[in-house]
Amino acid sequence: MPTKRFRIWPSVISVVGVGMNMDDSQMIARLQSLTTGFMAAKRLGQWRPELADELYRMWLELEQRGLKNTPECRNAMSRAAQNAQWLAGLAKLSSPDAALPLSSKQIECIATPSDASQKVA
Repeated sequence: MPTKRFRIWPSVISVVGVGMNMDDSQMIARLQSLTTGFMAAKRLGQWRPELADELYRMWLELEQRGLKNTPECRNAMSRAAQNAQWLAGLAKLSSPDAALPLSSKQIECIATPSDASQKVA
C-alpha cells in the first residue's frame, strides 16, 4: 500500500496530486473573512447589504469551481461561525452601554455588612 506524502504551503495542506491551488485557497480564505464579518454584524443587529452581495458572489464562484462541498470550505465556514461569535461577544463587552451583571450600589451592599448583621453580632 503506497504511503501518502503531504505538501505544506502557507494556508494549504494537501495530499500530493489532490490538493487545491493557491487561488482556490485564497478564495476560501476570503470566503471565511466575509462570512465572519457578515455573521458578526448580524449578531450585533447590523445589516450590511454590500457585504451580503459580495458574500453571495463569492459563494457562486466557489460553487462554479466545485469547491463548495470540500473539507477546506466546510472548515472555513465552521471557523467563520466561531470567530463571528467571539467578535460579536467582544464588541458587546466593549460597548459603553453594556450592562454590568450588578450595579455599583449592589456591589457596595455586598461588600459592606448591613445594619441587621451588625445588630445580631
